[in-house]
Amino acid sequence: MAQQQEQQIEQHLRQNWQQLRYRILDQFGQVSASDVDNATSVNDLVARIADRTHHSERYVENRLRELVGVGADQGAGQGERFGASQGSQSQRNQPFGSQQ
Repeated sequence: MAQQQEQQIEQHLRQNWQQLRYRILDQFGQVSASDVDNATSVNDLVARIADRTHHSERYVENRLRELVGVGADQGAGQGERFGASQGSQSQRNQPFGSQQ
């Protein structure tokens, strides 16, 4: 379930990046635009935000789920994390801010 959610979130982020990046920047004021634009995966984005804001990665994951509209309560209570399974996508390792 965590891998599926991670893929859903990454897909939503990539499809709606311009809109969602502003929400992320509003939600996490300490994070710069270059921090979020240069993230290459959901895990990287979570780590960058957690590092800048000093929030836990779990907190950041839950806020991203809410922002993107992927159920924050699905899997969150079962101890599943984004990085629990490693999936592969064609857009992986491409920064969210890069336009294909």
